[in-house]
Amino acid sequence: MRRFLTVFILLAAWSGSAYAERQSGKVDASVARLGALNVEERALLAPHLAHGPVLLTEFQNRQTDLPAVIYAARIHAPAKTIAGVIGKPAEYPRFMNALTSVDIREVSGQMTAFDWSWGVTLFSLTGQNVMTSYPGNSTRGYRFDVRTTGGDLGIGRVMWRVYPEGPNRSLVVFASRLDMRNANYITRQLASEGNSVNRTVNVAVAMVTLLEVKAEAERRAGTLIDGIYATKPLRRPRVDMDGLRSLLARGDLVFMDMDGMTLHSVAVVGRAGASERRVRRVMLDPEEFGKSLLHGSCAEVVERSEKGTRFEWEIPIPLLHVGGEMILRPSPSVVSVDGISGTLSRGQWRFDTYRYPGGEAGVIAWATFDPADSPKLIRKLIAGNTYFSHGFVAATQLAVMRSLRTRVHLLGR
Repeated sequence: MRRFLTVFILLAAWSGSAYAERQSGKVDASVARLGALNVEERALLAPHLAHGPVLLTEFQNRQTDLPAVIYAARIHAPAKTIAGVIGKPAEYPRFMNALTSVDIREVSGQMTAFDWSWGVTLFSLTGQNVMTSYPGNSTRGYRFDVRTTGGDLGIGRVMWRVYPEGPNRSLVVFASRLDMRNANYITRQLASEGNSVNRTVNVAVAMVTLLEVKAEAERRAGTLIDGIYATKPLRRPRVDMDGLRSLLARGDLVFMDMDGMTLHSVAVVGRAGASERRVRRVMLDPEEFGKSLLHGSCAEVVERSEKGTRFEWEIPIPLLHVGGEMILRPSPSVVSVDGISGTLSRGQWRFDTYRYPGGEAGVIAWATFDPADSPKLIRKLIAGNTYFSHGFVAATQLAVMRSLRTRVHLLGR
């Protein structure tokens, strides 16, 4: 009976999605196709993978109205070791700090159905997953498909791919899409703000999962570099904007500079779809820039002086109302924005543009800030979980890029 129930859940999800697709042309997040990175794209990202994980946050596609997040990370462990970590959900609570329990409901061939509970300081979440393990080996790699069929994070799908790069090194690509619009009250309230907040949760949860799998695989392989490092000064990343141009047509790229568990900085690059002149016009206007911090934000200039332009900003997101004061220092090249007070008061952001042939602007943004310098709710969420904190930083930097592009396009109307 339990085996029948597991198969029924999958058939119901597939048939329900097929019906939805016939009616609306869309499929739900539990079955929509997840993208990957081909050989050429992985080669382009190799210089950045040497410093830390890379994220590609796709634009909306024709299958679903929710974009996917694709992570890539180099793990210093054999592919078989990493597959052993991913493919045994019952062992997840041993090394995933926030995961309090996993209950295996059924194992049928390559399929494993399990319930999970995830606890943070503020509240706990539960959900139901079904994992399919595909045949693989240490030469061609491994693949795992995980469908979230219900729970507090809604429905969604995760795809793991493990690519061997040598006897003790592998590349892991982790694609994820969650749909929180029919989840519990808190996640529904956050998702009501649109794709930006839904994407933020996707990025943060995926970051925790990937980095904890990475740490456990390297621990088993005896290659784990643990500990806390001194933070490096904020510096401009080296990015081949021409080489990445086609990949940036799929979505925005986020690069993380990490040593052990220490996150030094996060950079995001993207194509603006507008001229360099229009992009810099937004960057150099504090009120326009303040509005582009996140969707729904607003800003007001407080003072203009030789030191720069001070402005107040706020984002009235349900449950996460944030705001503060910042100073913008314009220049013909790099635009600097630094926190002064309120949320993210110690943050540093830098922005520059790149002109493609034909006049389109590319945007390069790099930053460093501490998520603990945030409202109480966010501090509660990240308390005791360094990887969730890193995910929040990446998601916030990504949101700035997306919102900046939105302001640029609104300005052109």
